Amino acid sequence: MKLSPLLPMPAPKPDGRGPAMDGMEPDYARSYAHNPRLADEVVNYRRWEWKQMYSSLDAKQRATPDDLDVYRLQADVYLVNGAFQEAVSQLDQVLRRKPDDIHALAITALVQRFMGEDDDAECRMSHLRQRSPAAADDLRHFIRTTDADQYATFRPEPHPDADPDVIAVFGQSPNPDGTPSPGLLLRMTKAEEMAARFPAARIVVSGAAIRGPEPEAGFMRDLLVRQGVDPSRILTDDRARDTVGNAIGIVAACREYGLHDVLAVSALSHLPRAVTTLKALARRYRWTMTVDAAGSGEDAEPSRQVRERRYTYVTAARAAGLFERDDFAKYAEH
Repeated sequence: MKLSPLLPMPAPKPDGRGPAMDGMEPDYARSYAHNPRLADEVVNYRRWEWKQMYSSLDAKQRATPDDLDVYRLQADVYLVNGAFQEAVSQLDQVLRRKPDDIHALAITALVQRFMGEDDDAECRMSHLRQRSPAAADDLRHFIRTTDADQYATFRPEPHPDADPDVIAVFGQSPNPDGTPSPGLLLRMTKAEEMAARFPAARIVVSGAAIRGPEPEAGFMRDLLVRQGVDPSRILTDDRARDTVGNAIGIVAACREYGLHDVLAVSALSHLPRAVTTLKALARRYRWTMTVDAAGSGEDAEPSRQVRERRYTYVTAARAAGLFERDDFAKYAEH
C-alpha cells in the first residue's frame, strides 16, 4: 500500500458567522468534542472559522506529530471543504503509525475510489478486509448504494404517479440584507408549485441562520404563507447547517409524523447530493422512505458536476455514519 506524503495545508475557505453557528445540526467532529487538546478546534469547526482552525491545527501537528487525532480532525475538515488529496495525506500519516487503522483505511479507500484512483483504492480495501471484513462489506455496500442514488435521473418535475405525503425543501441562504437570493427564489417557486399540486402533503422547510441573522427555514415558511399555503401544513427545521443537517431535520419530521413518501425539492444541480444524503440517513435510522424529486434551475456545468459528485460521497458518508473516528469504533470491537 503506497502512502502519500504529508501535503501542505490548503487555503481555507472564507469564514462563517462565528457564534451564531452554534447549536446546529450536525455536530461536526463529535469524536473530538471531549478531547481537551482539540476542544477549541471543534468550536471553530462548528462556527466555520476555517482560517483559525486550519492554522491552529497545522501548528499543533508540528508541535505533536504523533497525536493521531490532530491528523484525523484535519482530514475531517479538509473533506468537508473539498480538499480531498490533502485529507488523504493526513490520514496516511495515521497509517504510517497504525497500518491497520480501520478509520483511516476506510476513508482513504473511499476518497481514492471517488477520485478515480481505483488500484490504490482496491489495495486499501484489501487491507481493510483483512483487518475488518464487516467494515469492508459495509463500505462496499455504501459505495454501491451511493452510486445508484446519485446517478439516478433527476428532472424538474416529479414522477407522473407521485403522491407524496411530505414535500421536503432544502434550504439556501438569502442575501445578507435579508432579501431572497436568486437560488432561493427558484427553490421556493418550485416548492409553491408542488404544494399546490399535492395539497394533502405536509411541507418541511429546512435551514438555519447561516449567512444572515434569520433562519432560512423561517424565511422559506414566510414565503410559502404569503403565497397562500396553509401554515398548518408547514413543519420548520431551523437547525440545519448543511445538506446533512437538512437530512437530519427532514428524517426527524418524517419519524415524528409517520411520513414515508418524500418529494425532495432543491436546485436541480443539488438534487443528487440532497436525495443521496437523505436516503443514506434514512437507511442509517432504518426509516422506510421512498424519495422522488423536483428540481429548480439548470443542471450544473460539467466541471461543477464532477465536484458535486465527489462531494456527495462525503455528505452521504457523514449521513450514513461512516465518516468520523468514532463511527468505526464498532468494527474494532470484533
